[in-house]
Amino acid sequence: MIKTGNMKKIKSLFLFPAIFFLAACGITSEVQKDPNVDLNSYKTYAWLEEDGTKSYKNFQESYLMQRVNEELEKKGWRKASDNPDVLIDYDIMIENELKSESAPVYSRPIVRYLYNPATRRVTTVWYPSQYLGERSYSVPYKSGTITVNVVDNDSNKLVWQGWAETEVANSRMDNDTIDKIVKSIFKKFK
Repeated sequence: MIKTGNMKKIKSLFLFPAIFFLAACGITSEVQKDPNVDLNSYKTYAWLEEDGTKSYKNFQESYLMQRVNEELEKKGWRKASDNPDVLIDYDIMIENELKSESAPVYSRPIVRYLYNPATRRVTTVWYPSQYLGERSYSVPYKSGTITVNVVDNDSNKLVWQGWAETEVANSRMDNDTIDKIVKSIFKKFK
């Protein structure tokens, strides 16, 4: 019979690997920052306008801008139309990539029939499969990257840039993926 103290230890042994596995599945982001700039000195922002003729954003872009607005408001920043401290820009990129995977290779099991002249019987001999090595192959997938740029409005200088990449199902990112990427990027917004 297992005591309750021992049962808790057994449960915790299974819990720790699960936590590490789930943490490894998260999206990691990267950040580059101008070391001479303190982001806490900025309080207002506006979105950088595109030079193109398209005056509207698609659903993916609109949702990304909404999520970035929410994250900046959590940091105490507010959107301004006249002379903001910084300009915010973004980039969404979907690329076709290849990743290497491998699979174990085994020999086929063999069954042989041998005749034993002393007993005058046929004996079945079974040889199990054996591990022969690994077979490597490439698997195509789509990689989605979001980059968020913060540009000082007075100097027109890039002061902060954050980006994250993850595997996506198709050539557009869904809202859940955008949420995860934006959260990952703004965890490092300092």
